[in-house]
Amino acid sequence: ESLATIVMGQLLSVKAAATIAQRVEETVGEALQPENLLATAPDQLRAAGLSRQKIAYLQSLAEAVMSGDLPIDTLPELTDEEVEAAITAVRGFGRWSAHMYMMFSLGRPDIWPSGDLAVRVGFGRIMGWKDRPDENRVIEEGDAFSPHRSALALLCWQFYSEAPL
Repeated sequence: ESLATIVMGQLLSVKAAATIAQRVEETVGEALQPENLLATAPDQLRAAGLSRQKIAYLQSLAEAVMSGDLPIDTLPELTDEEVEAAITAVRGFGRWSAHMYMMFSLGRPDIWPSGDLAVRVGFGRIMGWKDRPDENRVIEEGDAFSPHRSALALLCWQFYSEAPL
């Protein structure tokens, strides 16, 4: 369910993602489990607000979980690097998706989603930088905050959304 919700939220506001996720859950009629997603007609998922691309990603996720290619039950036992590799092997899932899963589903304390625009902007504001930092600078400067970068990412998102421009 967590990974399905992450895919639905890609490139959307939190509010829009939550609305679509709720509609998809109502459409599926049960929990967002692989069998239920695959049993739901793509036209029904489109009517719930998903793009064709996101439907394809959800189908890839469901197939990977059902086949065992994505060992969902053992992800908590893997290292961060192994979790990222397993998730990014699924079509439609990149580093950002893996980072969101590790932070919010696995509760990993030292995940640094440096590719997230809001994290970069928020981090730049926290650091007092005049220009928006690129990902490499955020990675380098963020290393000083290890092993608590997940908490720093939350603070960065707050600074991005709440701090005055």
